[in-house]
Amino acid sequence: MLAGVAEVVLHNRDFLSEENLFQLDDDGLFGSEQIAPRYDLVIANPPYVRTQVMGALKAKALAKKFGLSGRVDLYHAFAMGMADVLKSGGVLGLLTSNRFLTIKSGASLRGLFTRNFDLEAIYDLGDTKLFAAAVLPVILIGRKGKLSRCKCTFHRIYEHRNGDGGEHAKRSSVLEAIRETGFEGLVETPNGSFNIERGRLAAGPETWSLASSEVNGWLDVVRKNQAATFGDLGKVRVGIKTTADEVFVRSDWDNLPSDQQPEKPLLRPLLTHHVSDRWLARPAQKQVLYPHTDKGGKRKPVDLKGYPKAAAYLERHRERLTGRTYVIEGGRKWYEIWVPHIPGDWDKPKIAYPDISEHPRFFFDDSGAVINGDCYWITLNPGVDADWLLLMLAVANSTFATKFYDTVFHNKLYSGRRRFMTQYVSNFPLPDLIASKRIVNEVRQLLQAGPSDSAERSLNALVWESFGLPEEIPWKRYL
Repeated sequence: MLAGVAEVVLHNRDFLSEENLFQLDDDGLFGSEQIAPRYDLVIANPPYVRTQVMGALKAKALAKKFGLSGRVDLYHAFAMGMADVLKSGGVLGLLTSNRFLTIKSGASLRGLFTRNFDLEAIYDLGDTKLFAAAVLPVILIGRKGKLSRCKCTFHRIYEHRNGDGGEHAKRSSVLEAIRETGFEGLVETPNGSFNIERGRLAAGPETWSLASSEVNGWLDVVRKNQAATFGDLGKVRVGIKTTADEVFVRSDWDNLPSDQQPEKPLLRPLLTHHVSDRWLARPAQKQVLYPHTDKGGKRKPVDLKGYPKAAAYLERHRERLTGRTYVIEGGRKWYEIWVPHIPGDWDKPKIAYPDISEHPRFFFDDSGAVINGDCYWITLNPGVDADWLLLMLAVANSTFATKFYDTVFHNKLYSGRRRFMTQYVSNFPLPDLIASKRIVNEVRQLLQAGPSDSAERSLNALVWESFGLPEEIPWKRYL
């Protein structure tokens, strides 16, 4: 009555089992009955279930019914199902994982909202821990139909971890600060310090992020001084995936019986996130049995007849390896690594870095080591000047790159950890190479002499300068 509504009818429905909605049946994951839109308001916190948990058949059924592509999460289908049952002008209040804002597999969901809703507000609640859930939440509020074409406000709240001693407002909770119209900046609560940012939704082709006059102006300067992106000049990819690390990856090969110690040419040092440091990695702790060779730029499995000790070792683990039926069904030998890459590429100069890290930890390697699947790696395209790789290394390890990442992508996990996936790093900008010769020379000197505070501080300032910007975030050692 206080809202001026004469009558309210509430429905508490299960989209997967309710007979009148999307019922599970023998014909597939969802029933075939089409339900006419009939609700004025849907408020929901759908379950977050990955494809691996649902199973391939259910995931395919979801993808087919709702036009999803890539990795399918159940909350994608729930959101689309809710949109189907809303009347024109009806309001959706959705609490779900914020992953769809910034990852490729969220494109279907972003497209649904863009095409079918006037979005009114997005609250990226990040690592505030307001809910007892493993995923980082976002709240989306939208009205079905392109009615007023309002500009969606974007609110972003994340833990503040810099420890810079800046001035903090004090509030009893994060929610109190969020409700306070116009409040932005740092806030101190009993549960920690948080940074509240407000602006408008920037609905880009690959990510949704926060836009403001300050952000737009900063990015305009970056683009003006950008000569290329990492993806223009090199290939960014994830490391190897054996799908049987307990067989292929060891630190004690020399302790095996002598007749089962694989031949040295098949054992390669393996660099993982455990040994990754900025600029240069620590010595590899493990080696990978790498049963692949390069013939004319193409990957081939080695002939085990020429490696009797490796053959004996692998034969001992045949049952485990043949259990990976997808390897054999893919036309591969039973003893192959699932994602080995082109063997010849490992000998090329490369940059590698951990997938998940609070701060950038990009390092250079020209030892021929293999990069593990908990890291990504970059090699230059054929014919590209080798100096570009050193310039990439400087940019990637700078506080400019951190600022750019947080501005454009902002895919953070708990404790401020960032995801440095291919789609993000490929879009890192690069300044003009000729104008950056001093950066390249200083990187070369740093790699020869080893990192030092003075060298890193100088490089950091030069990277900011190369993009026509003041050093907004001074270099400091990341611990």
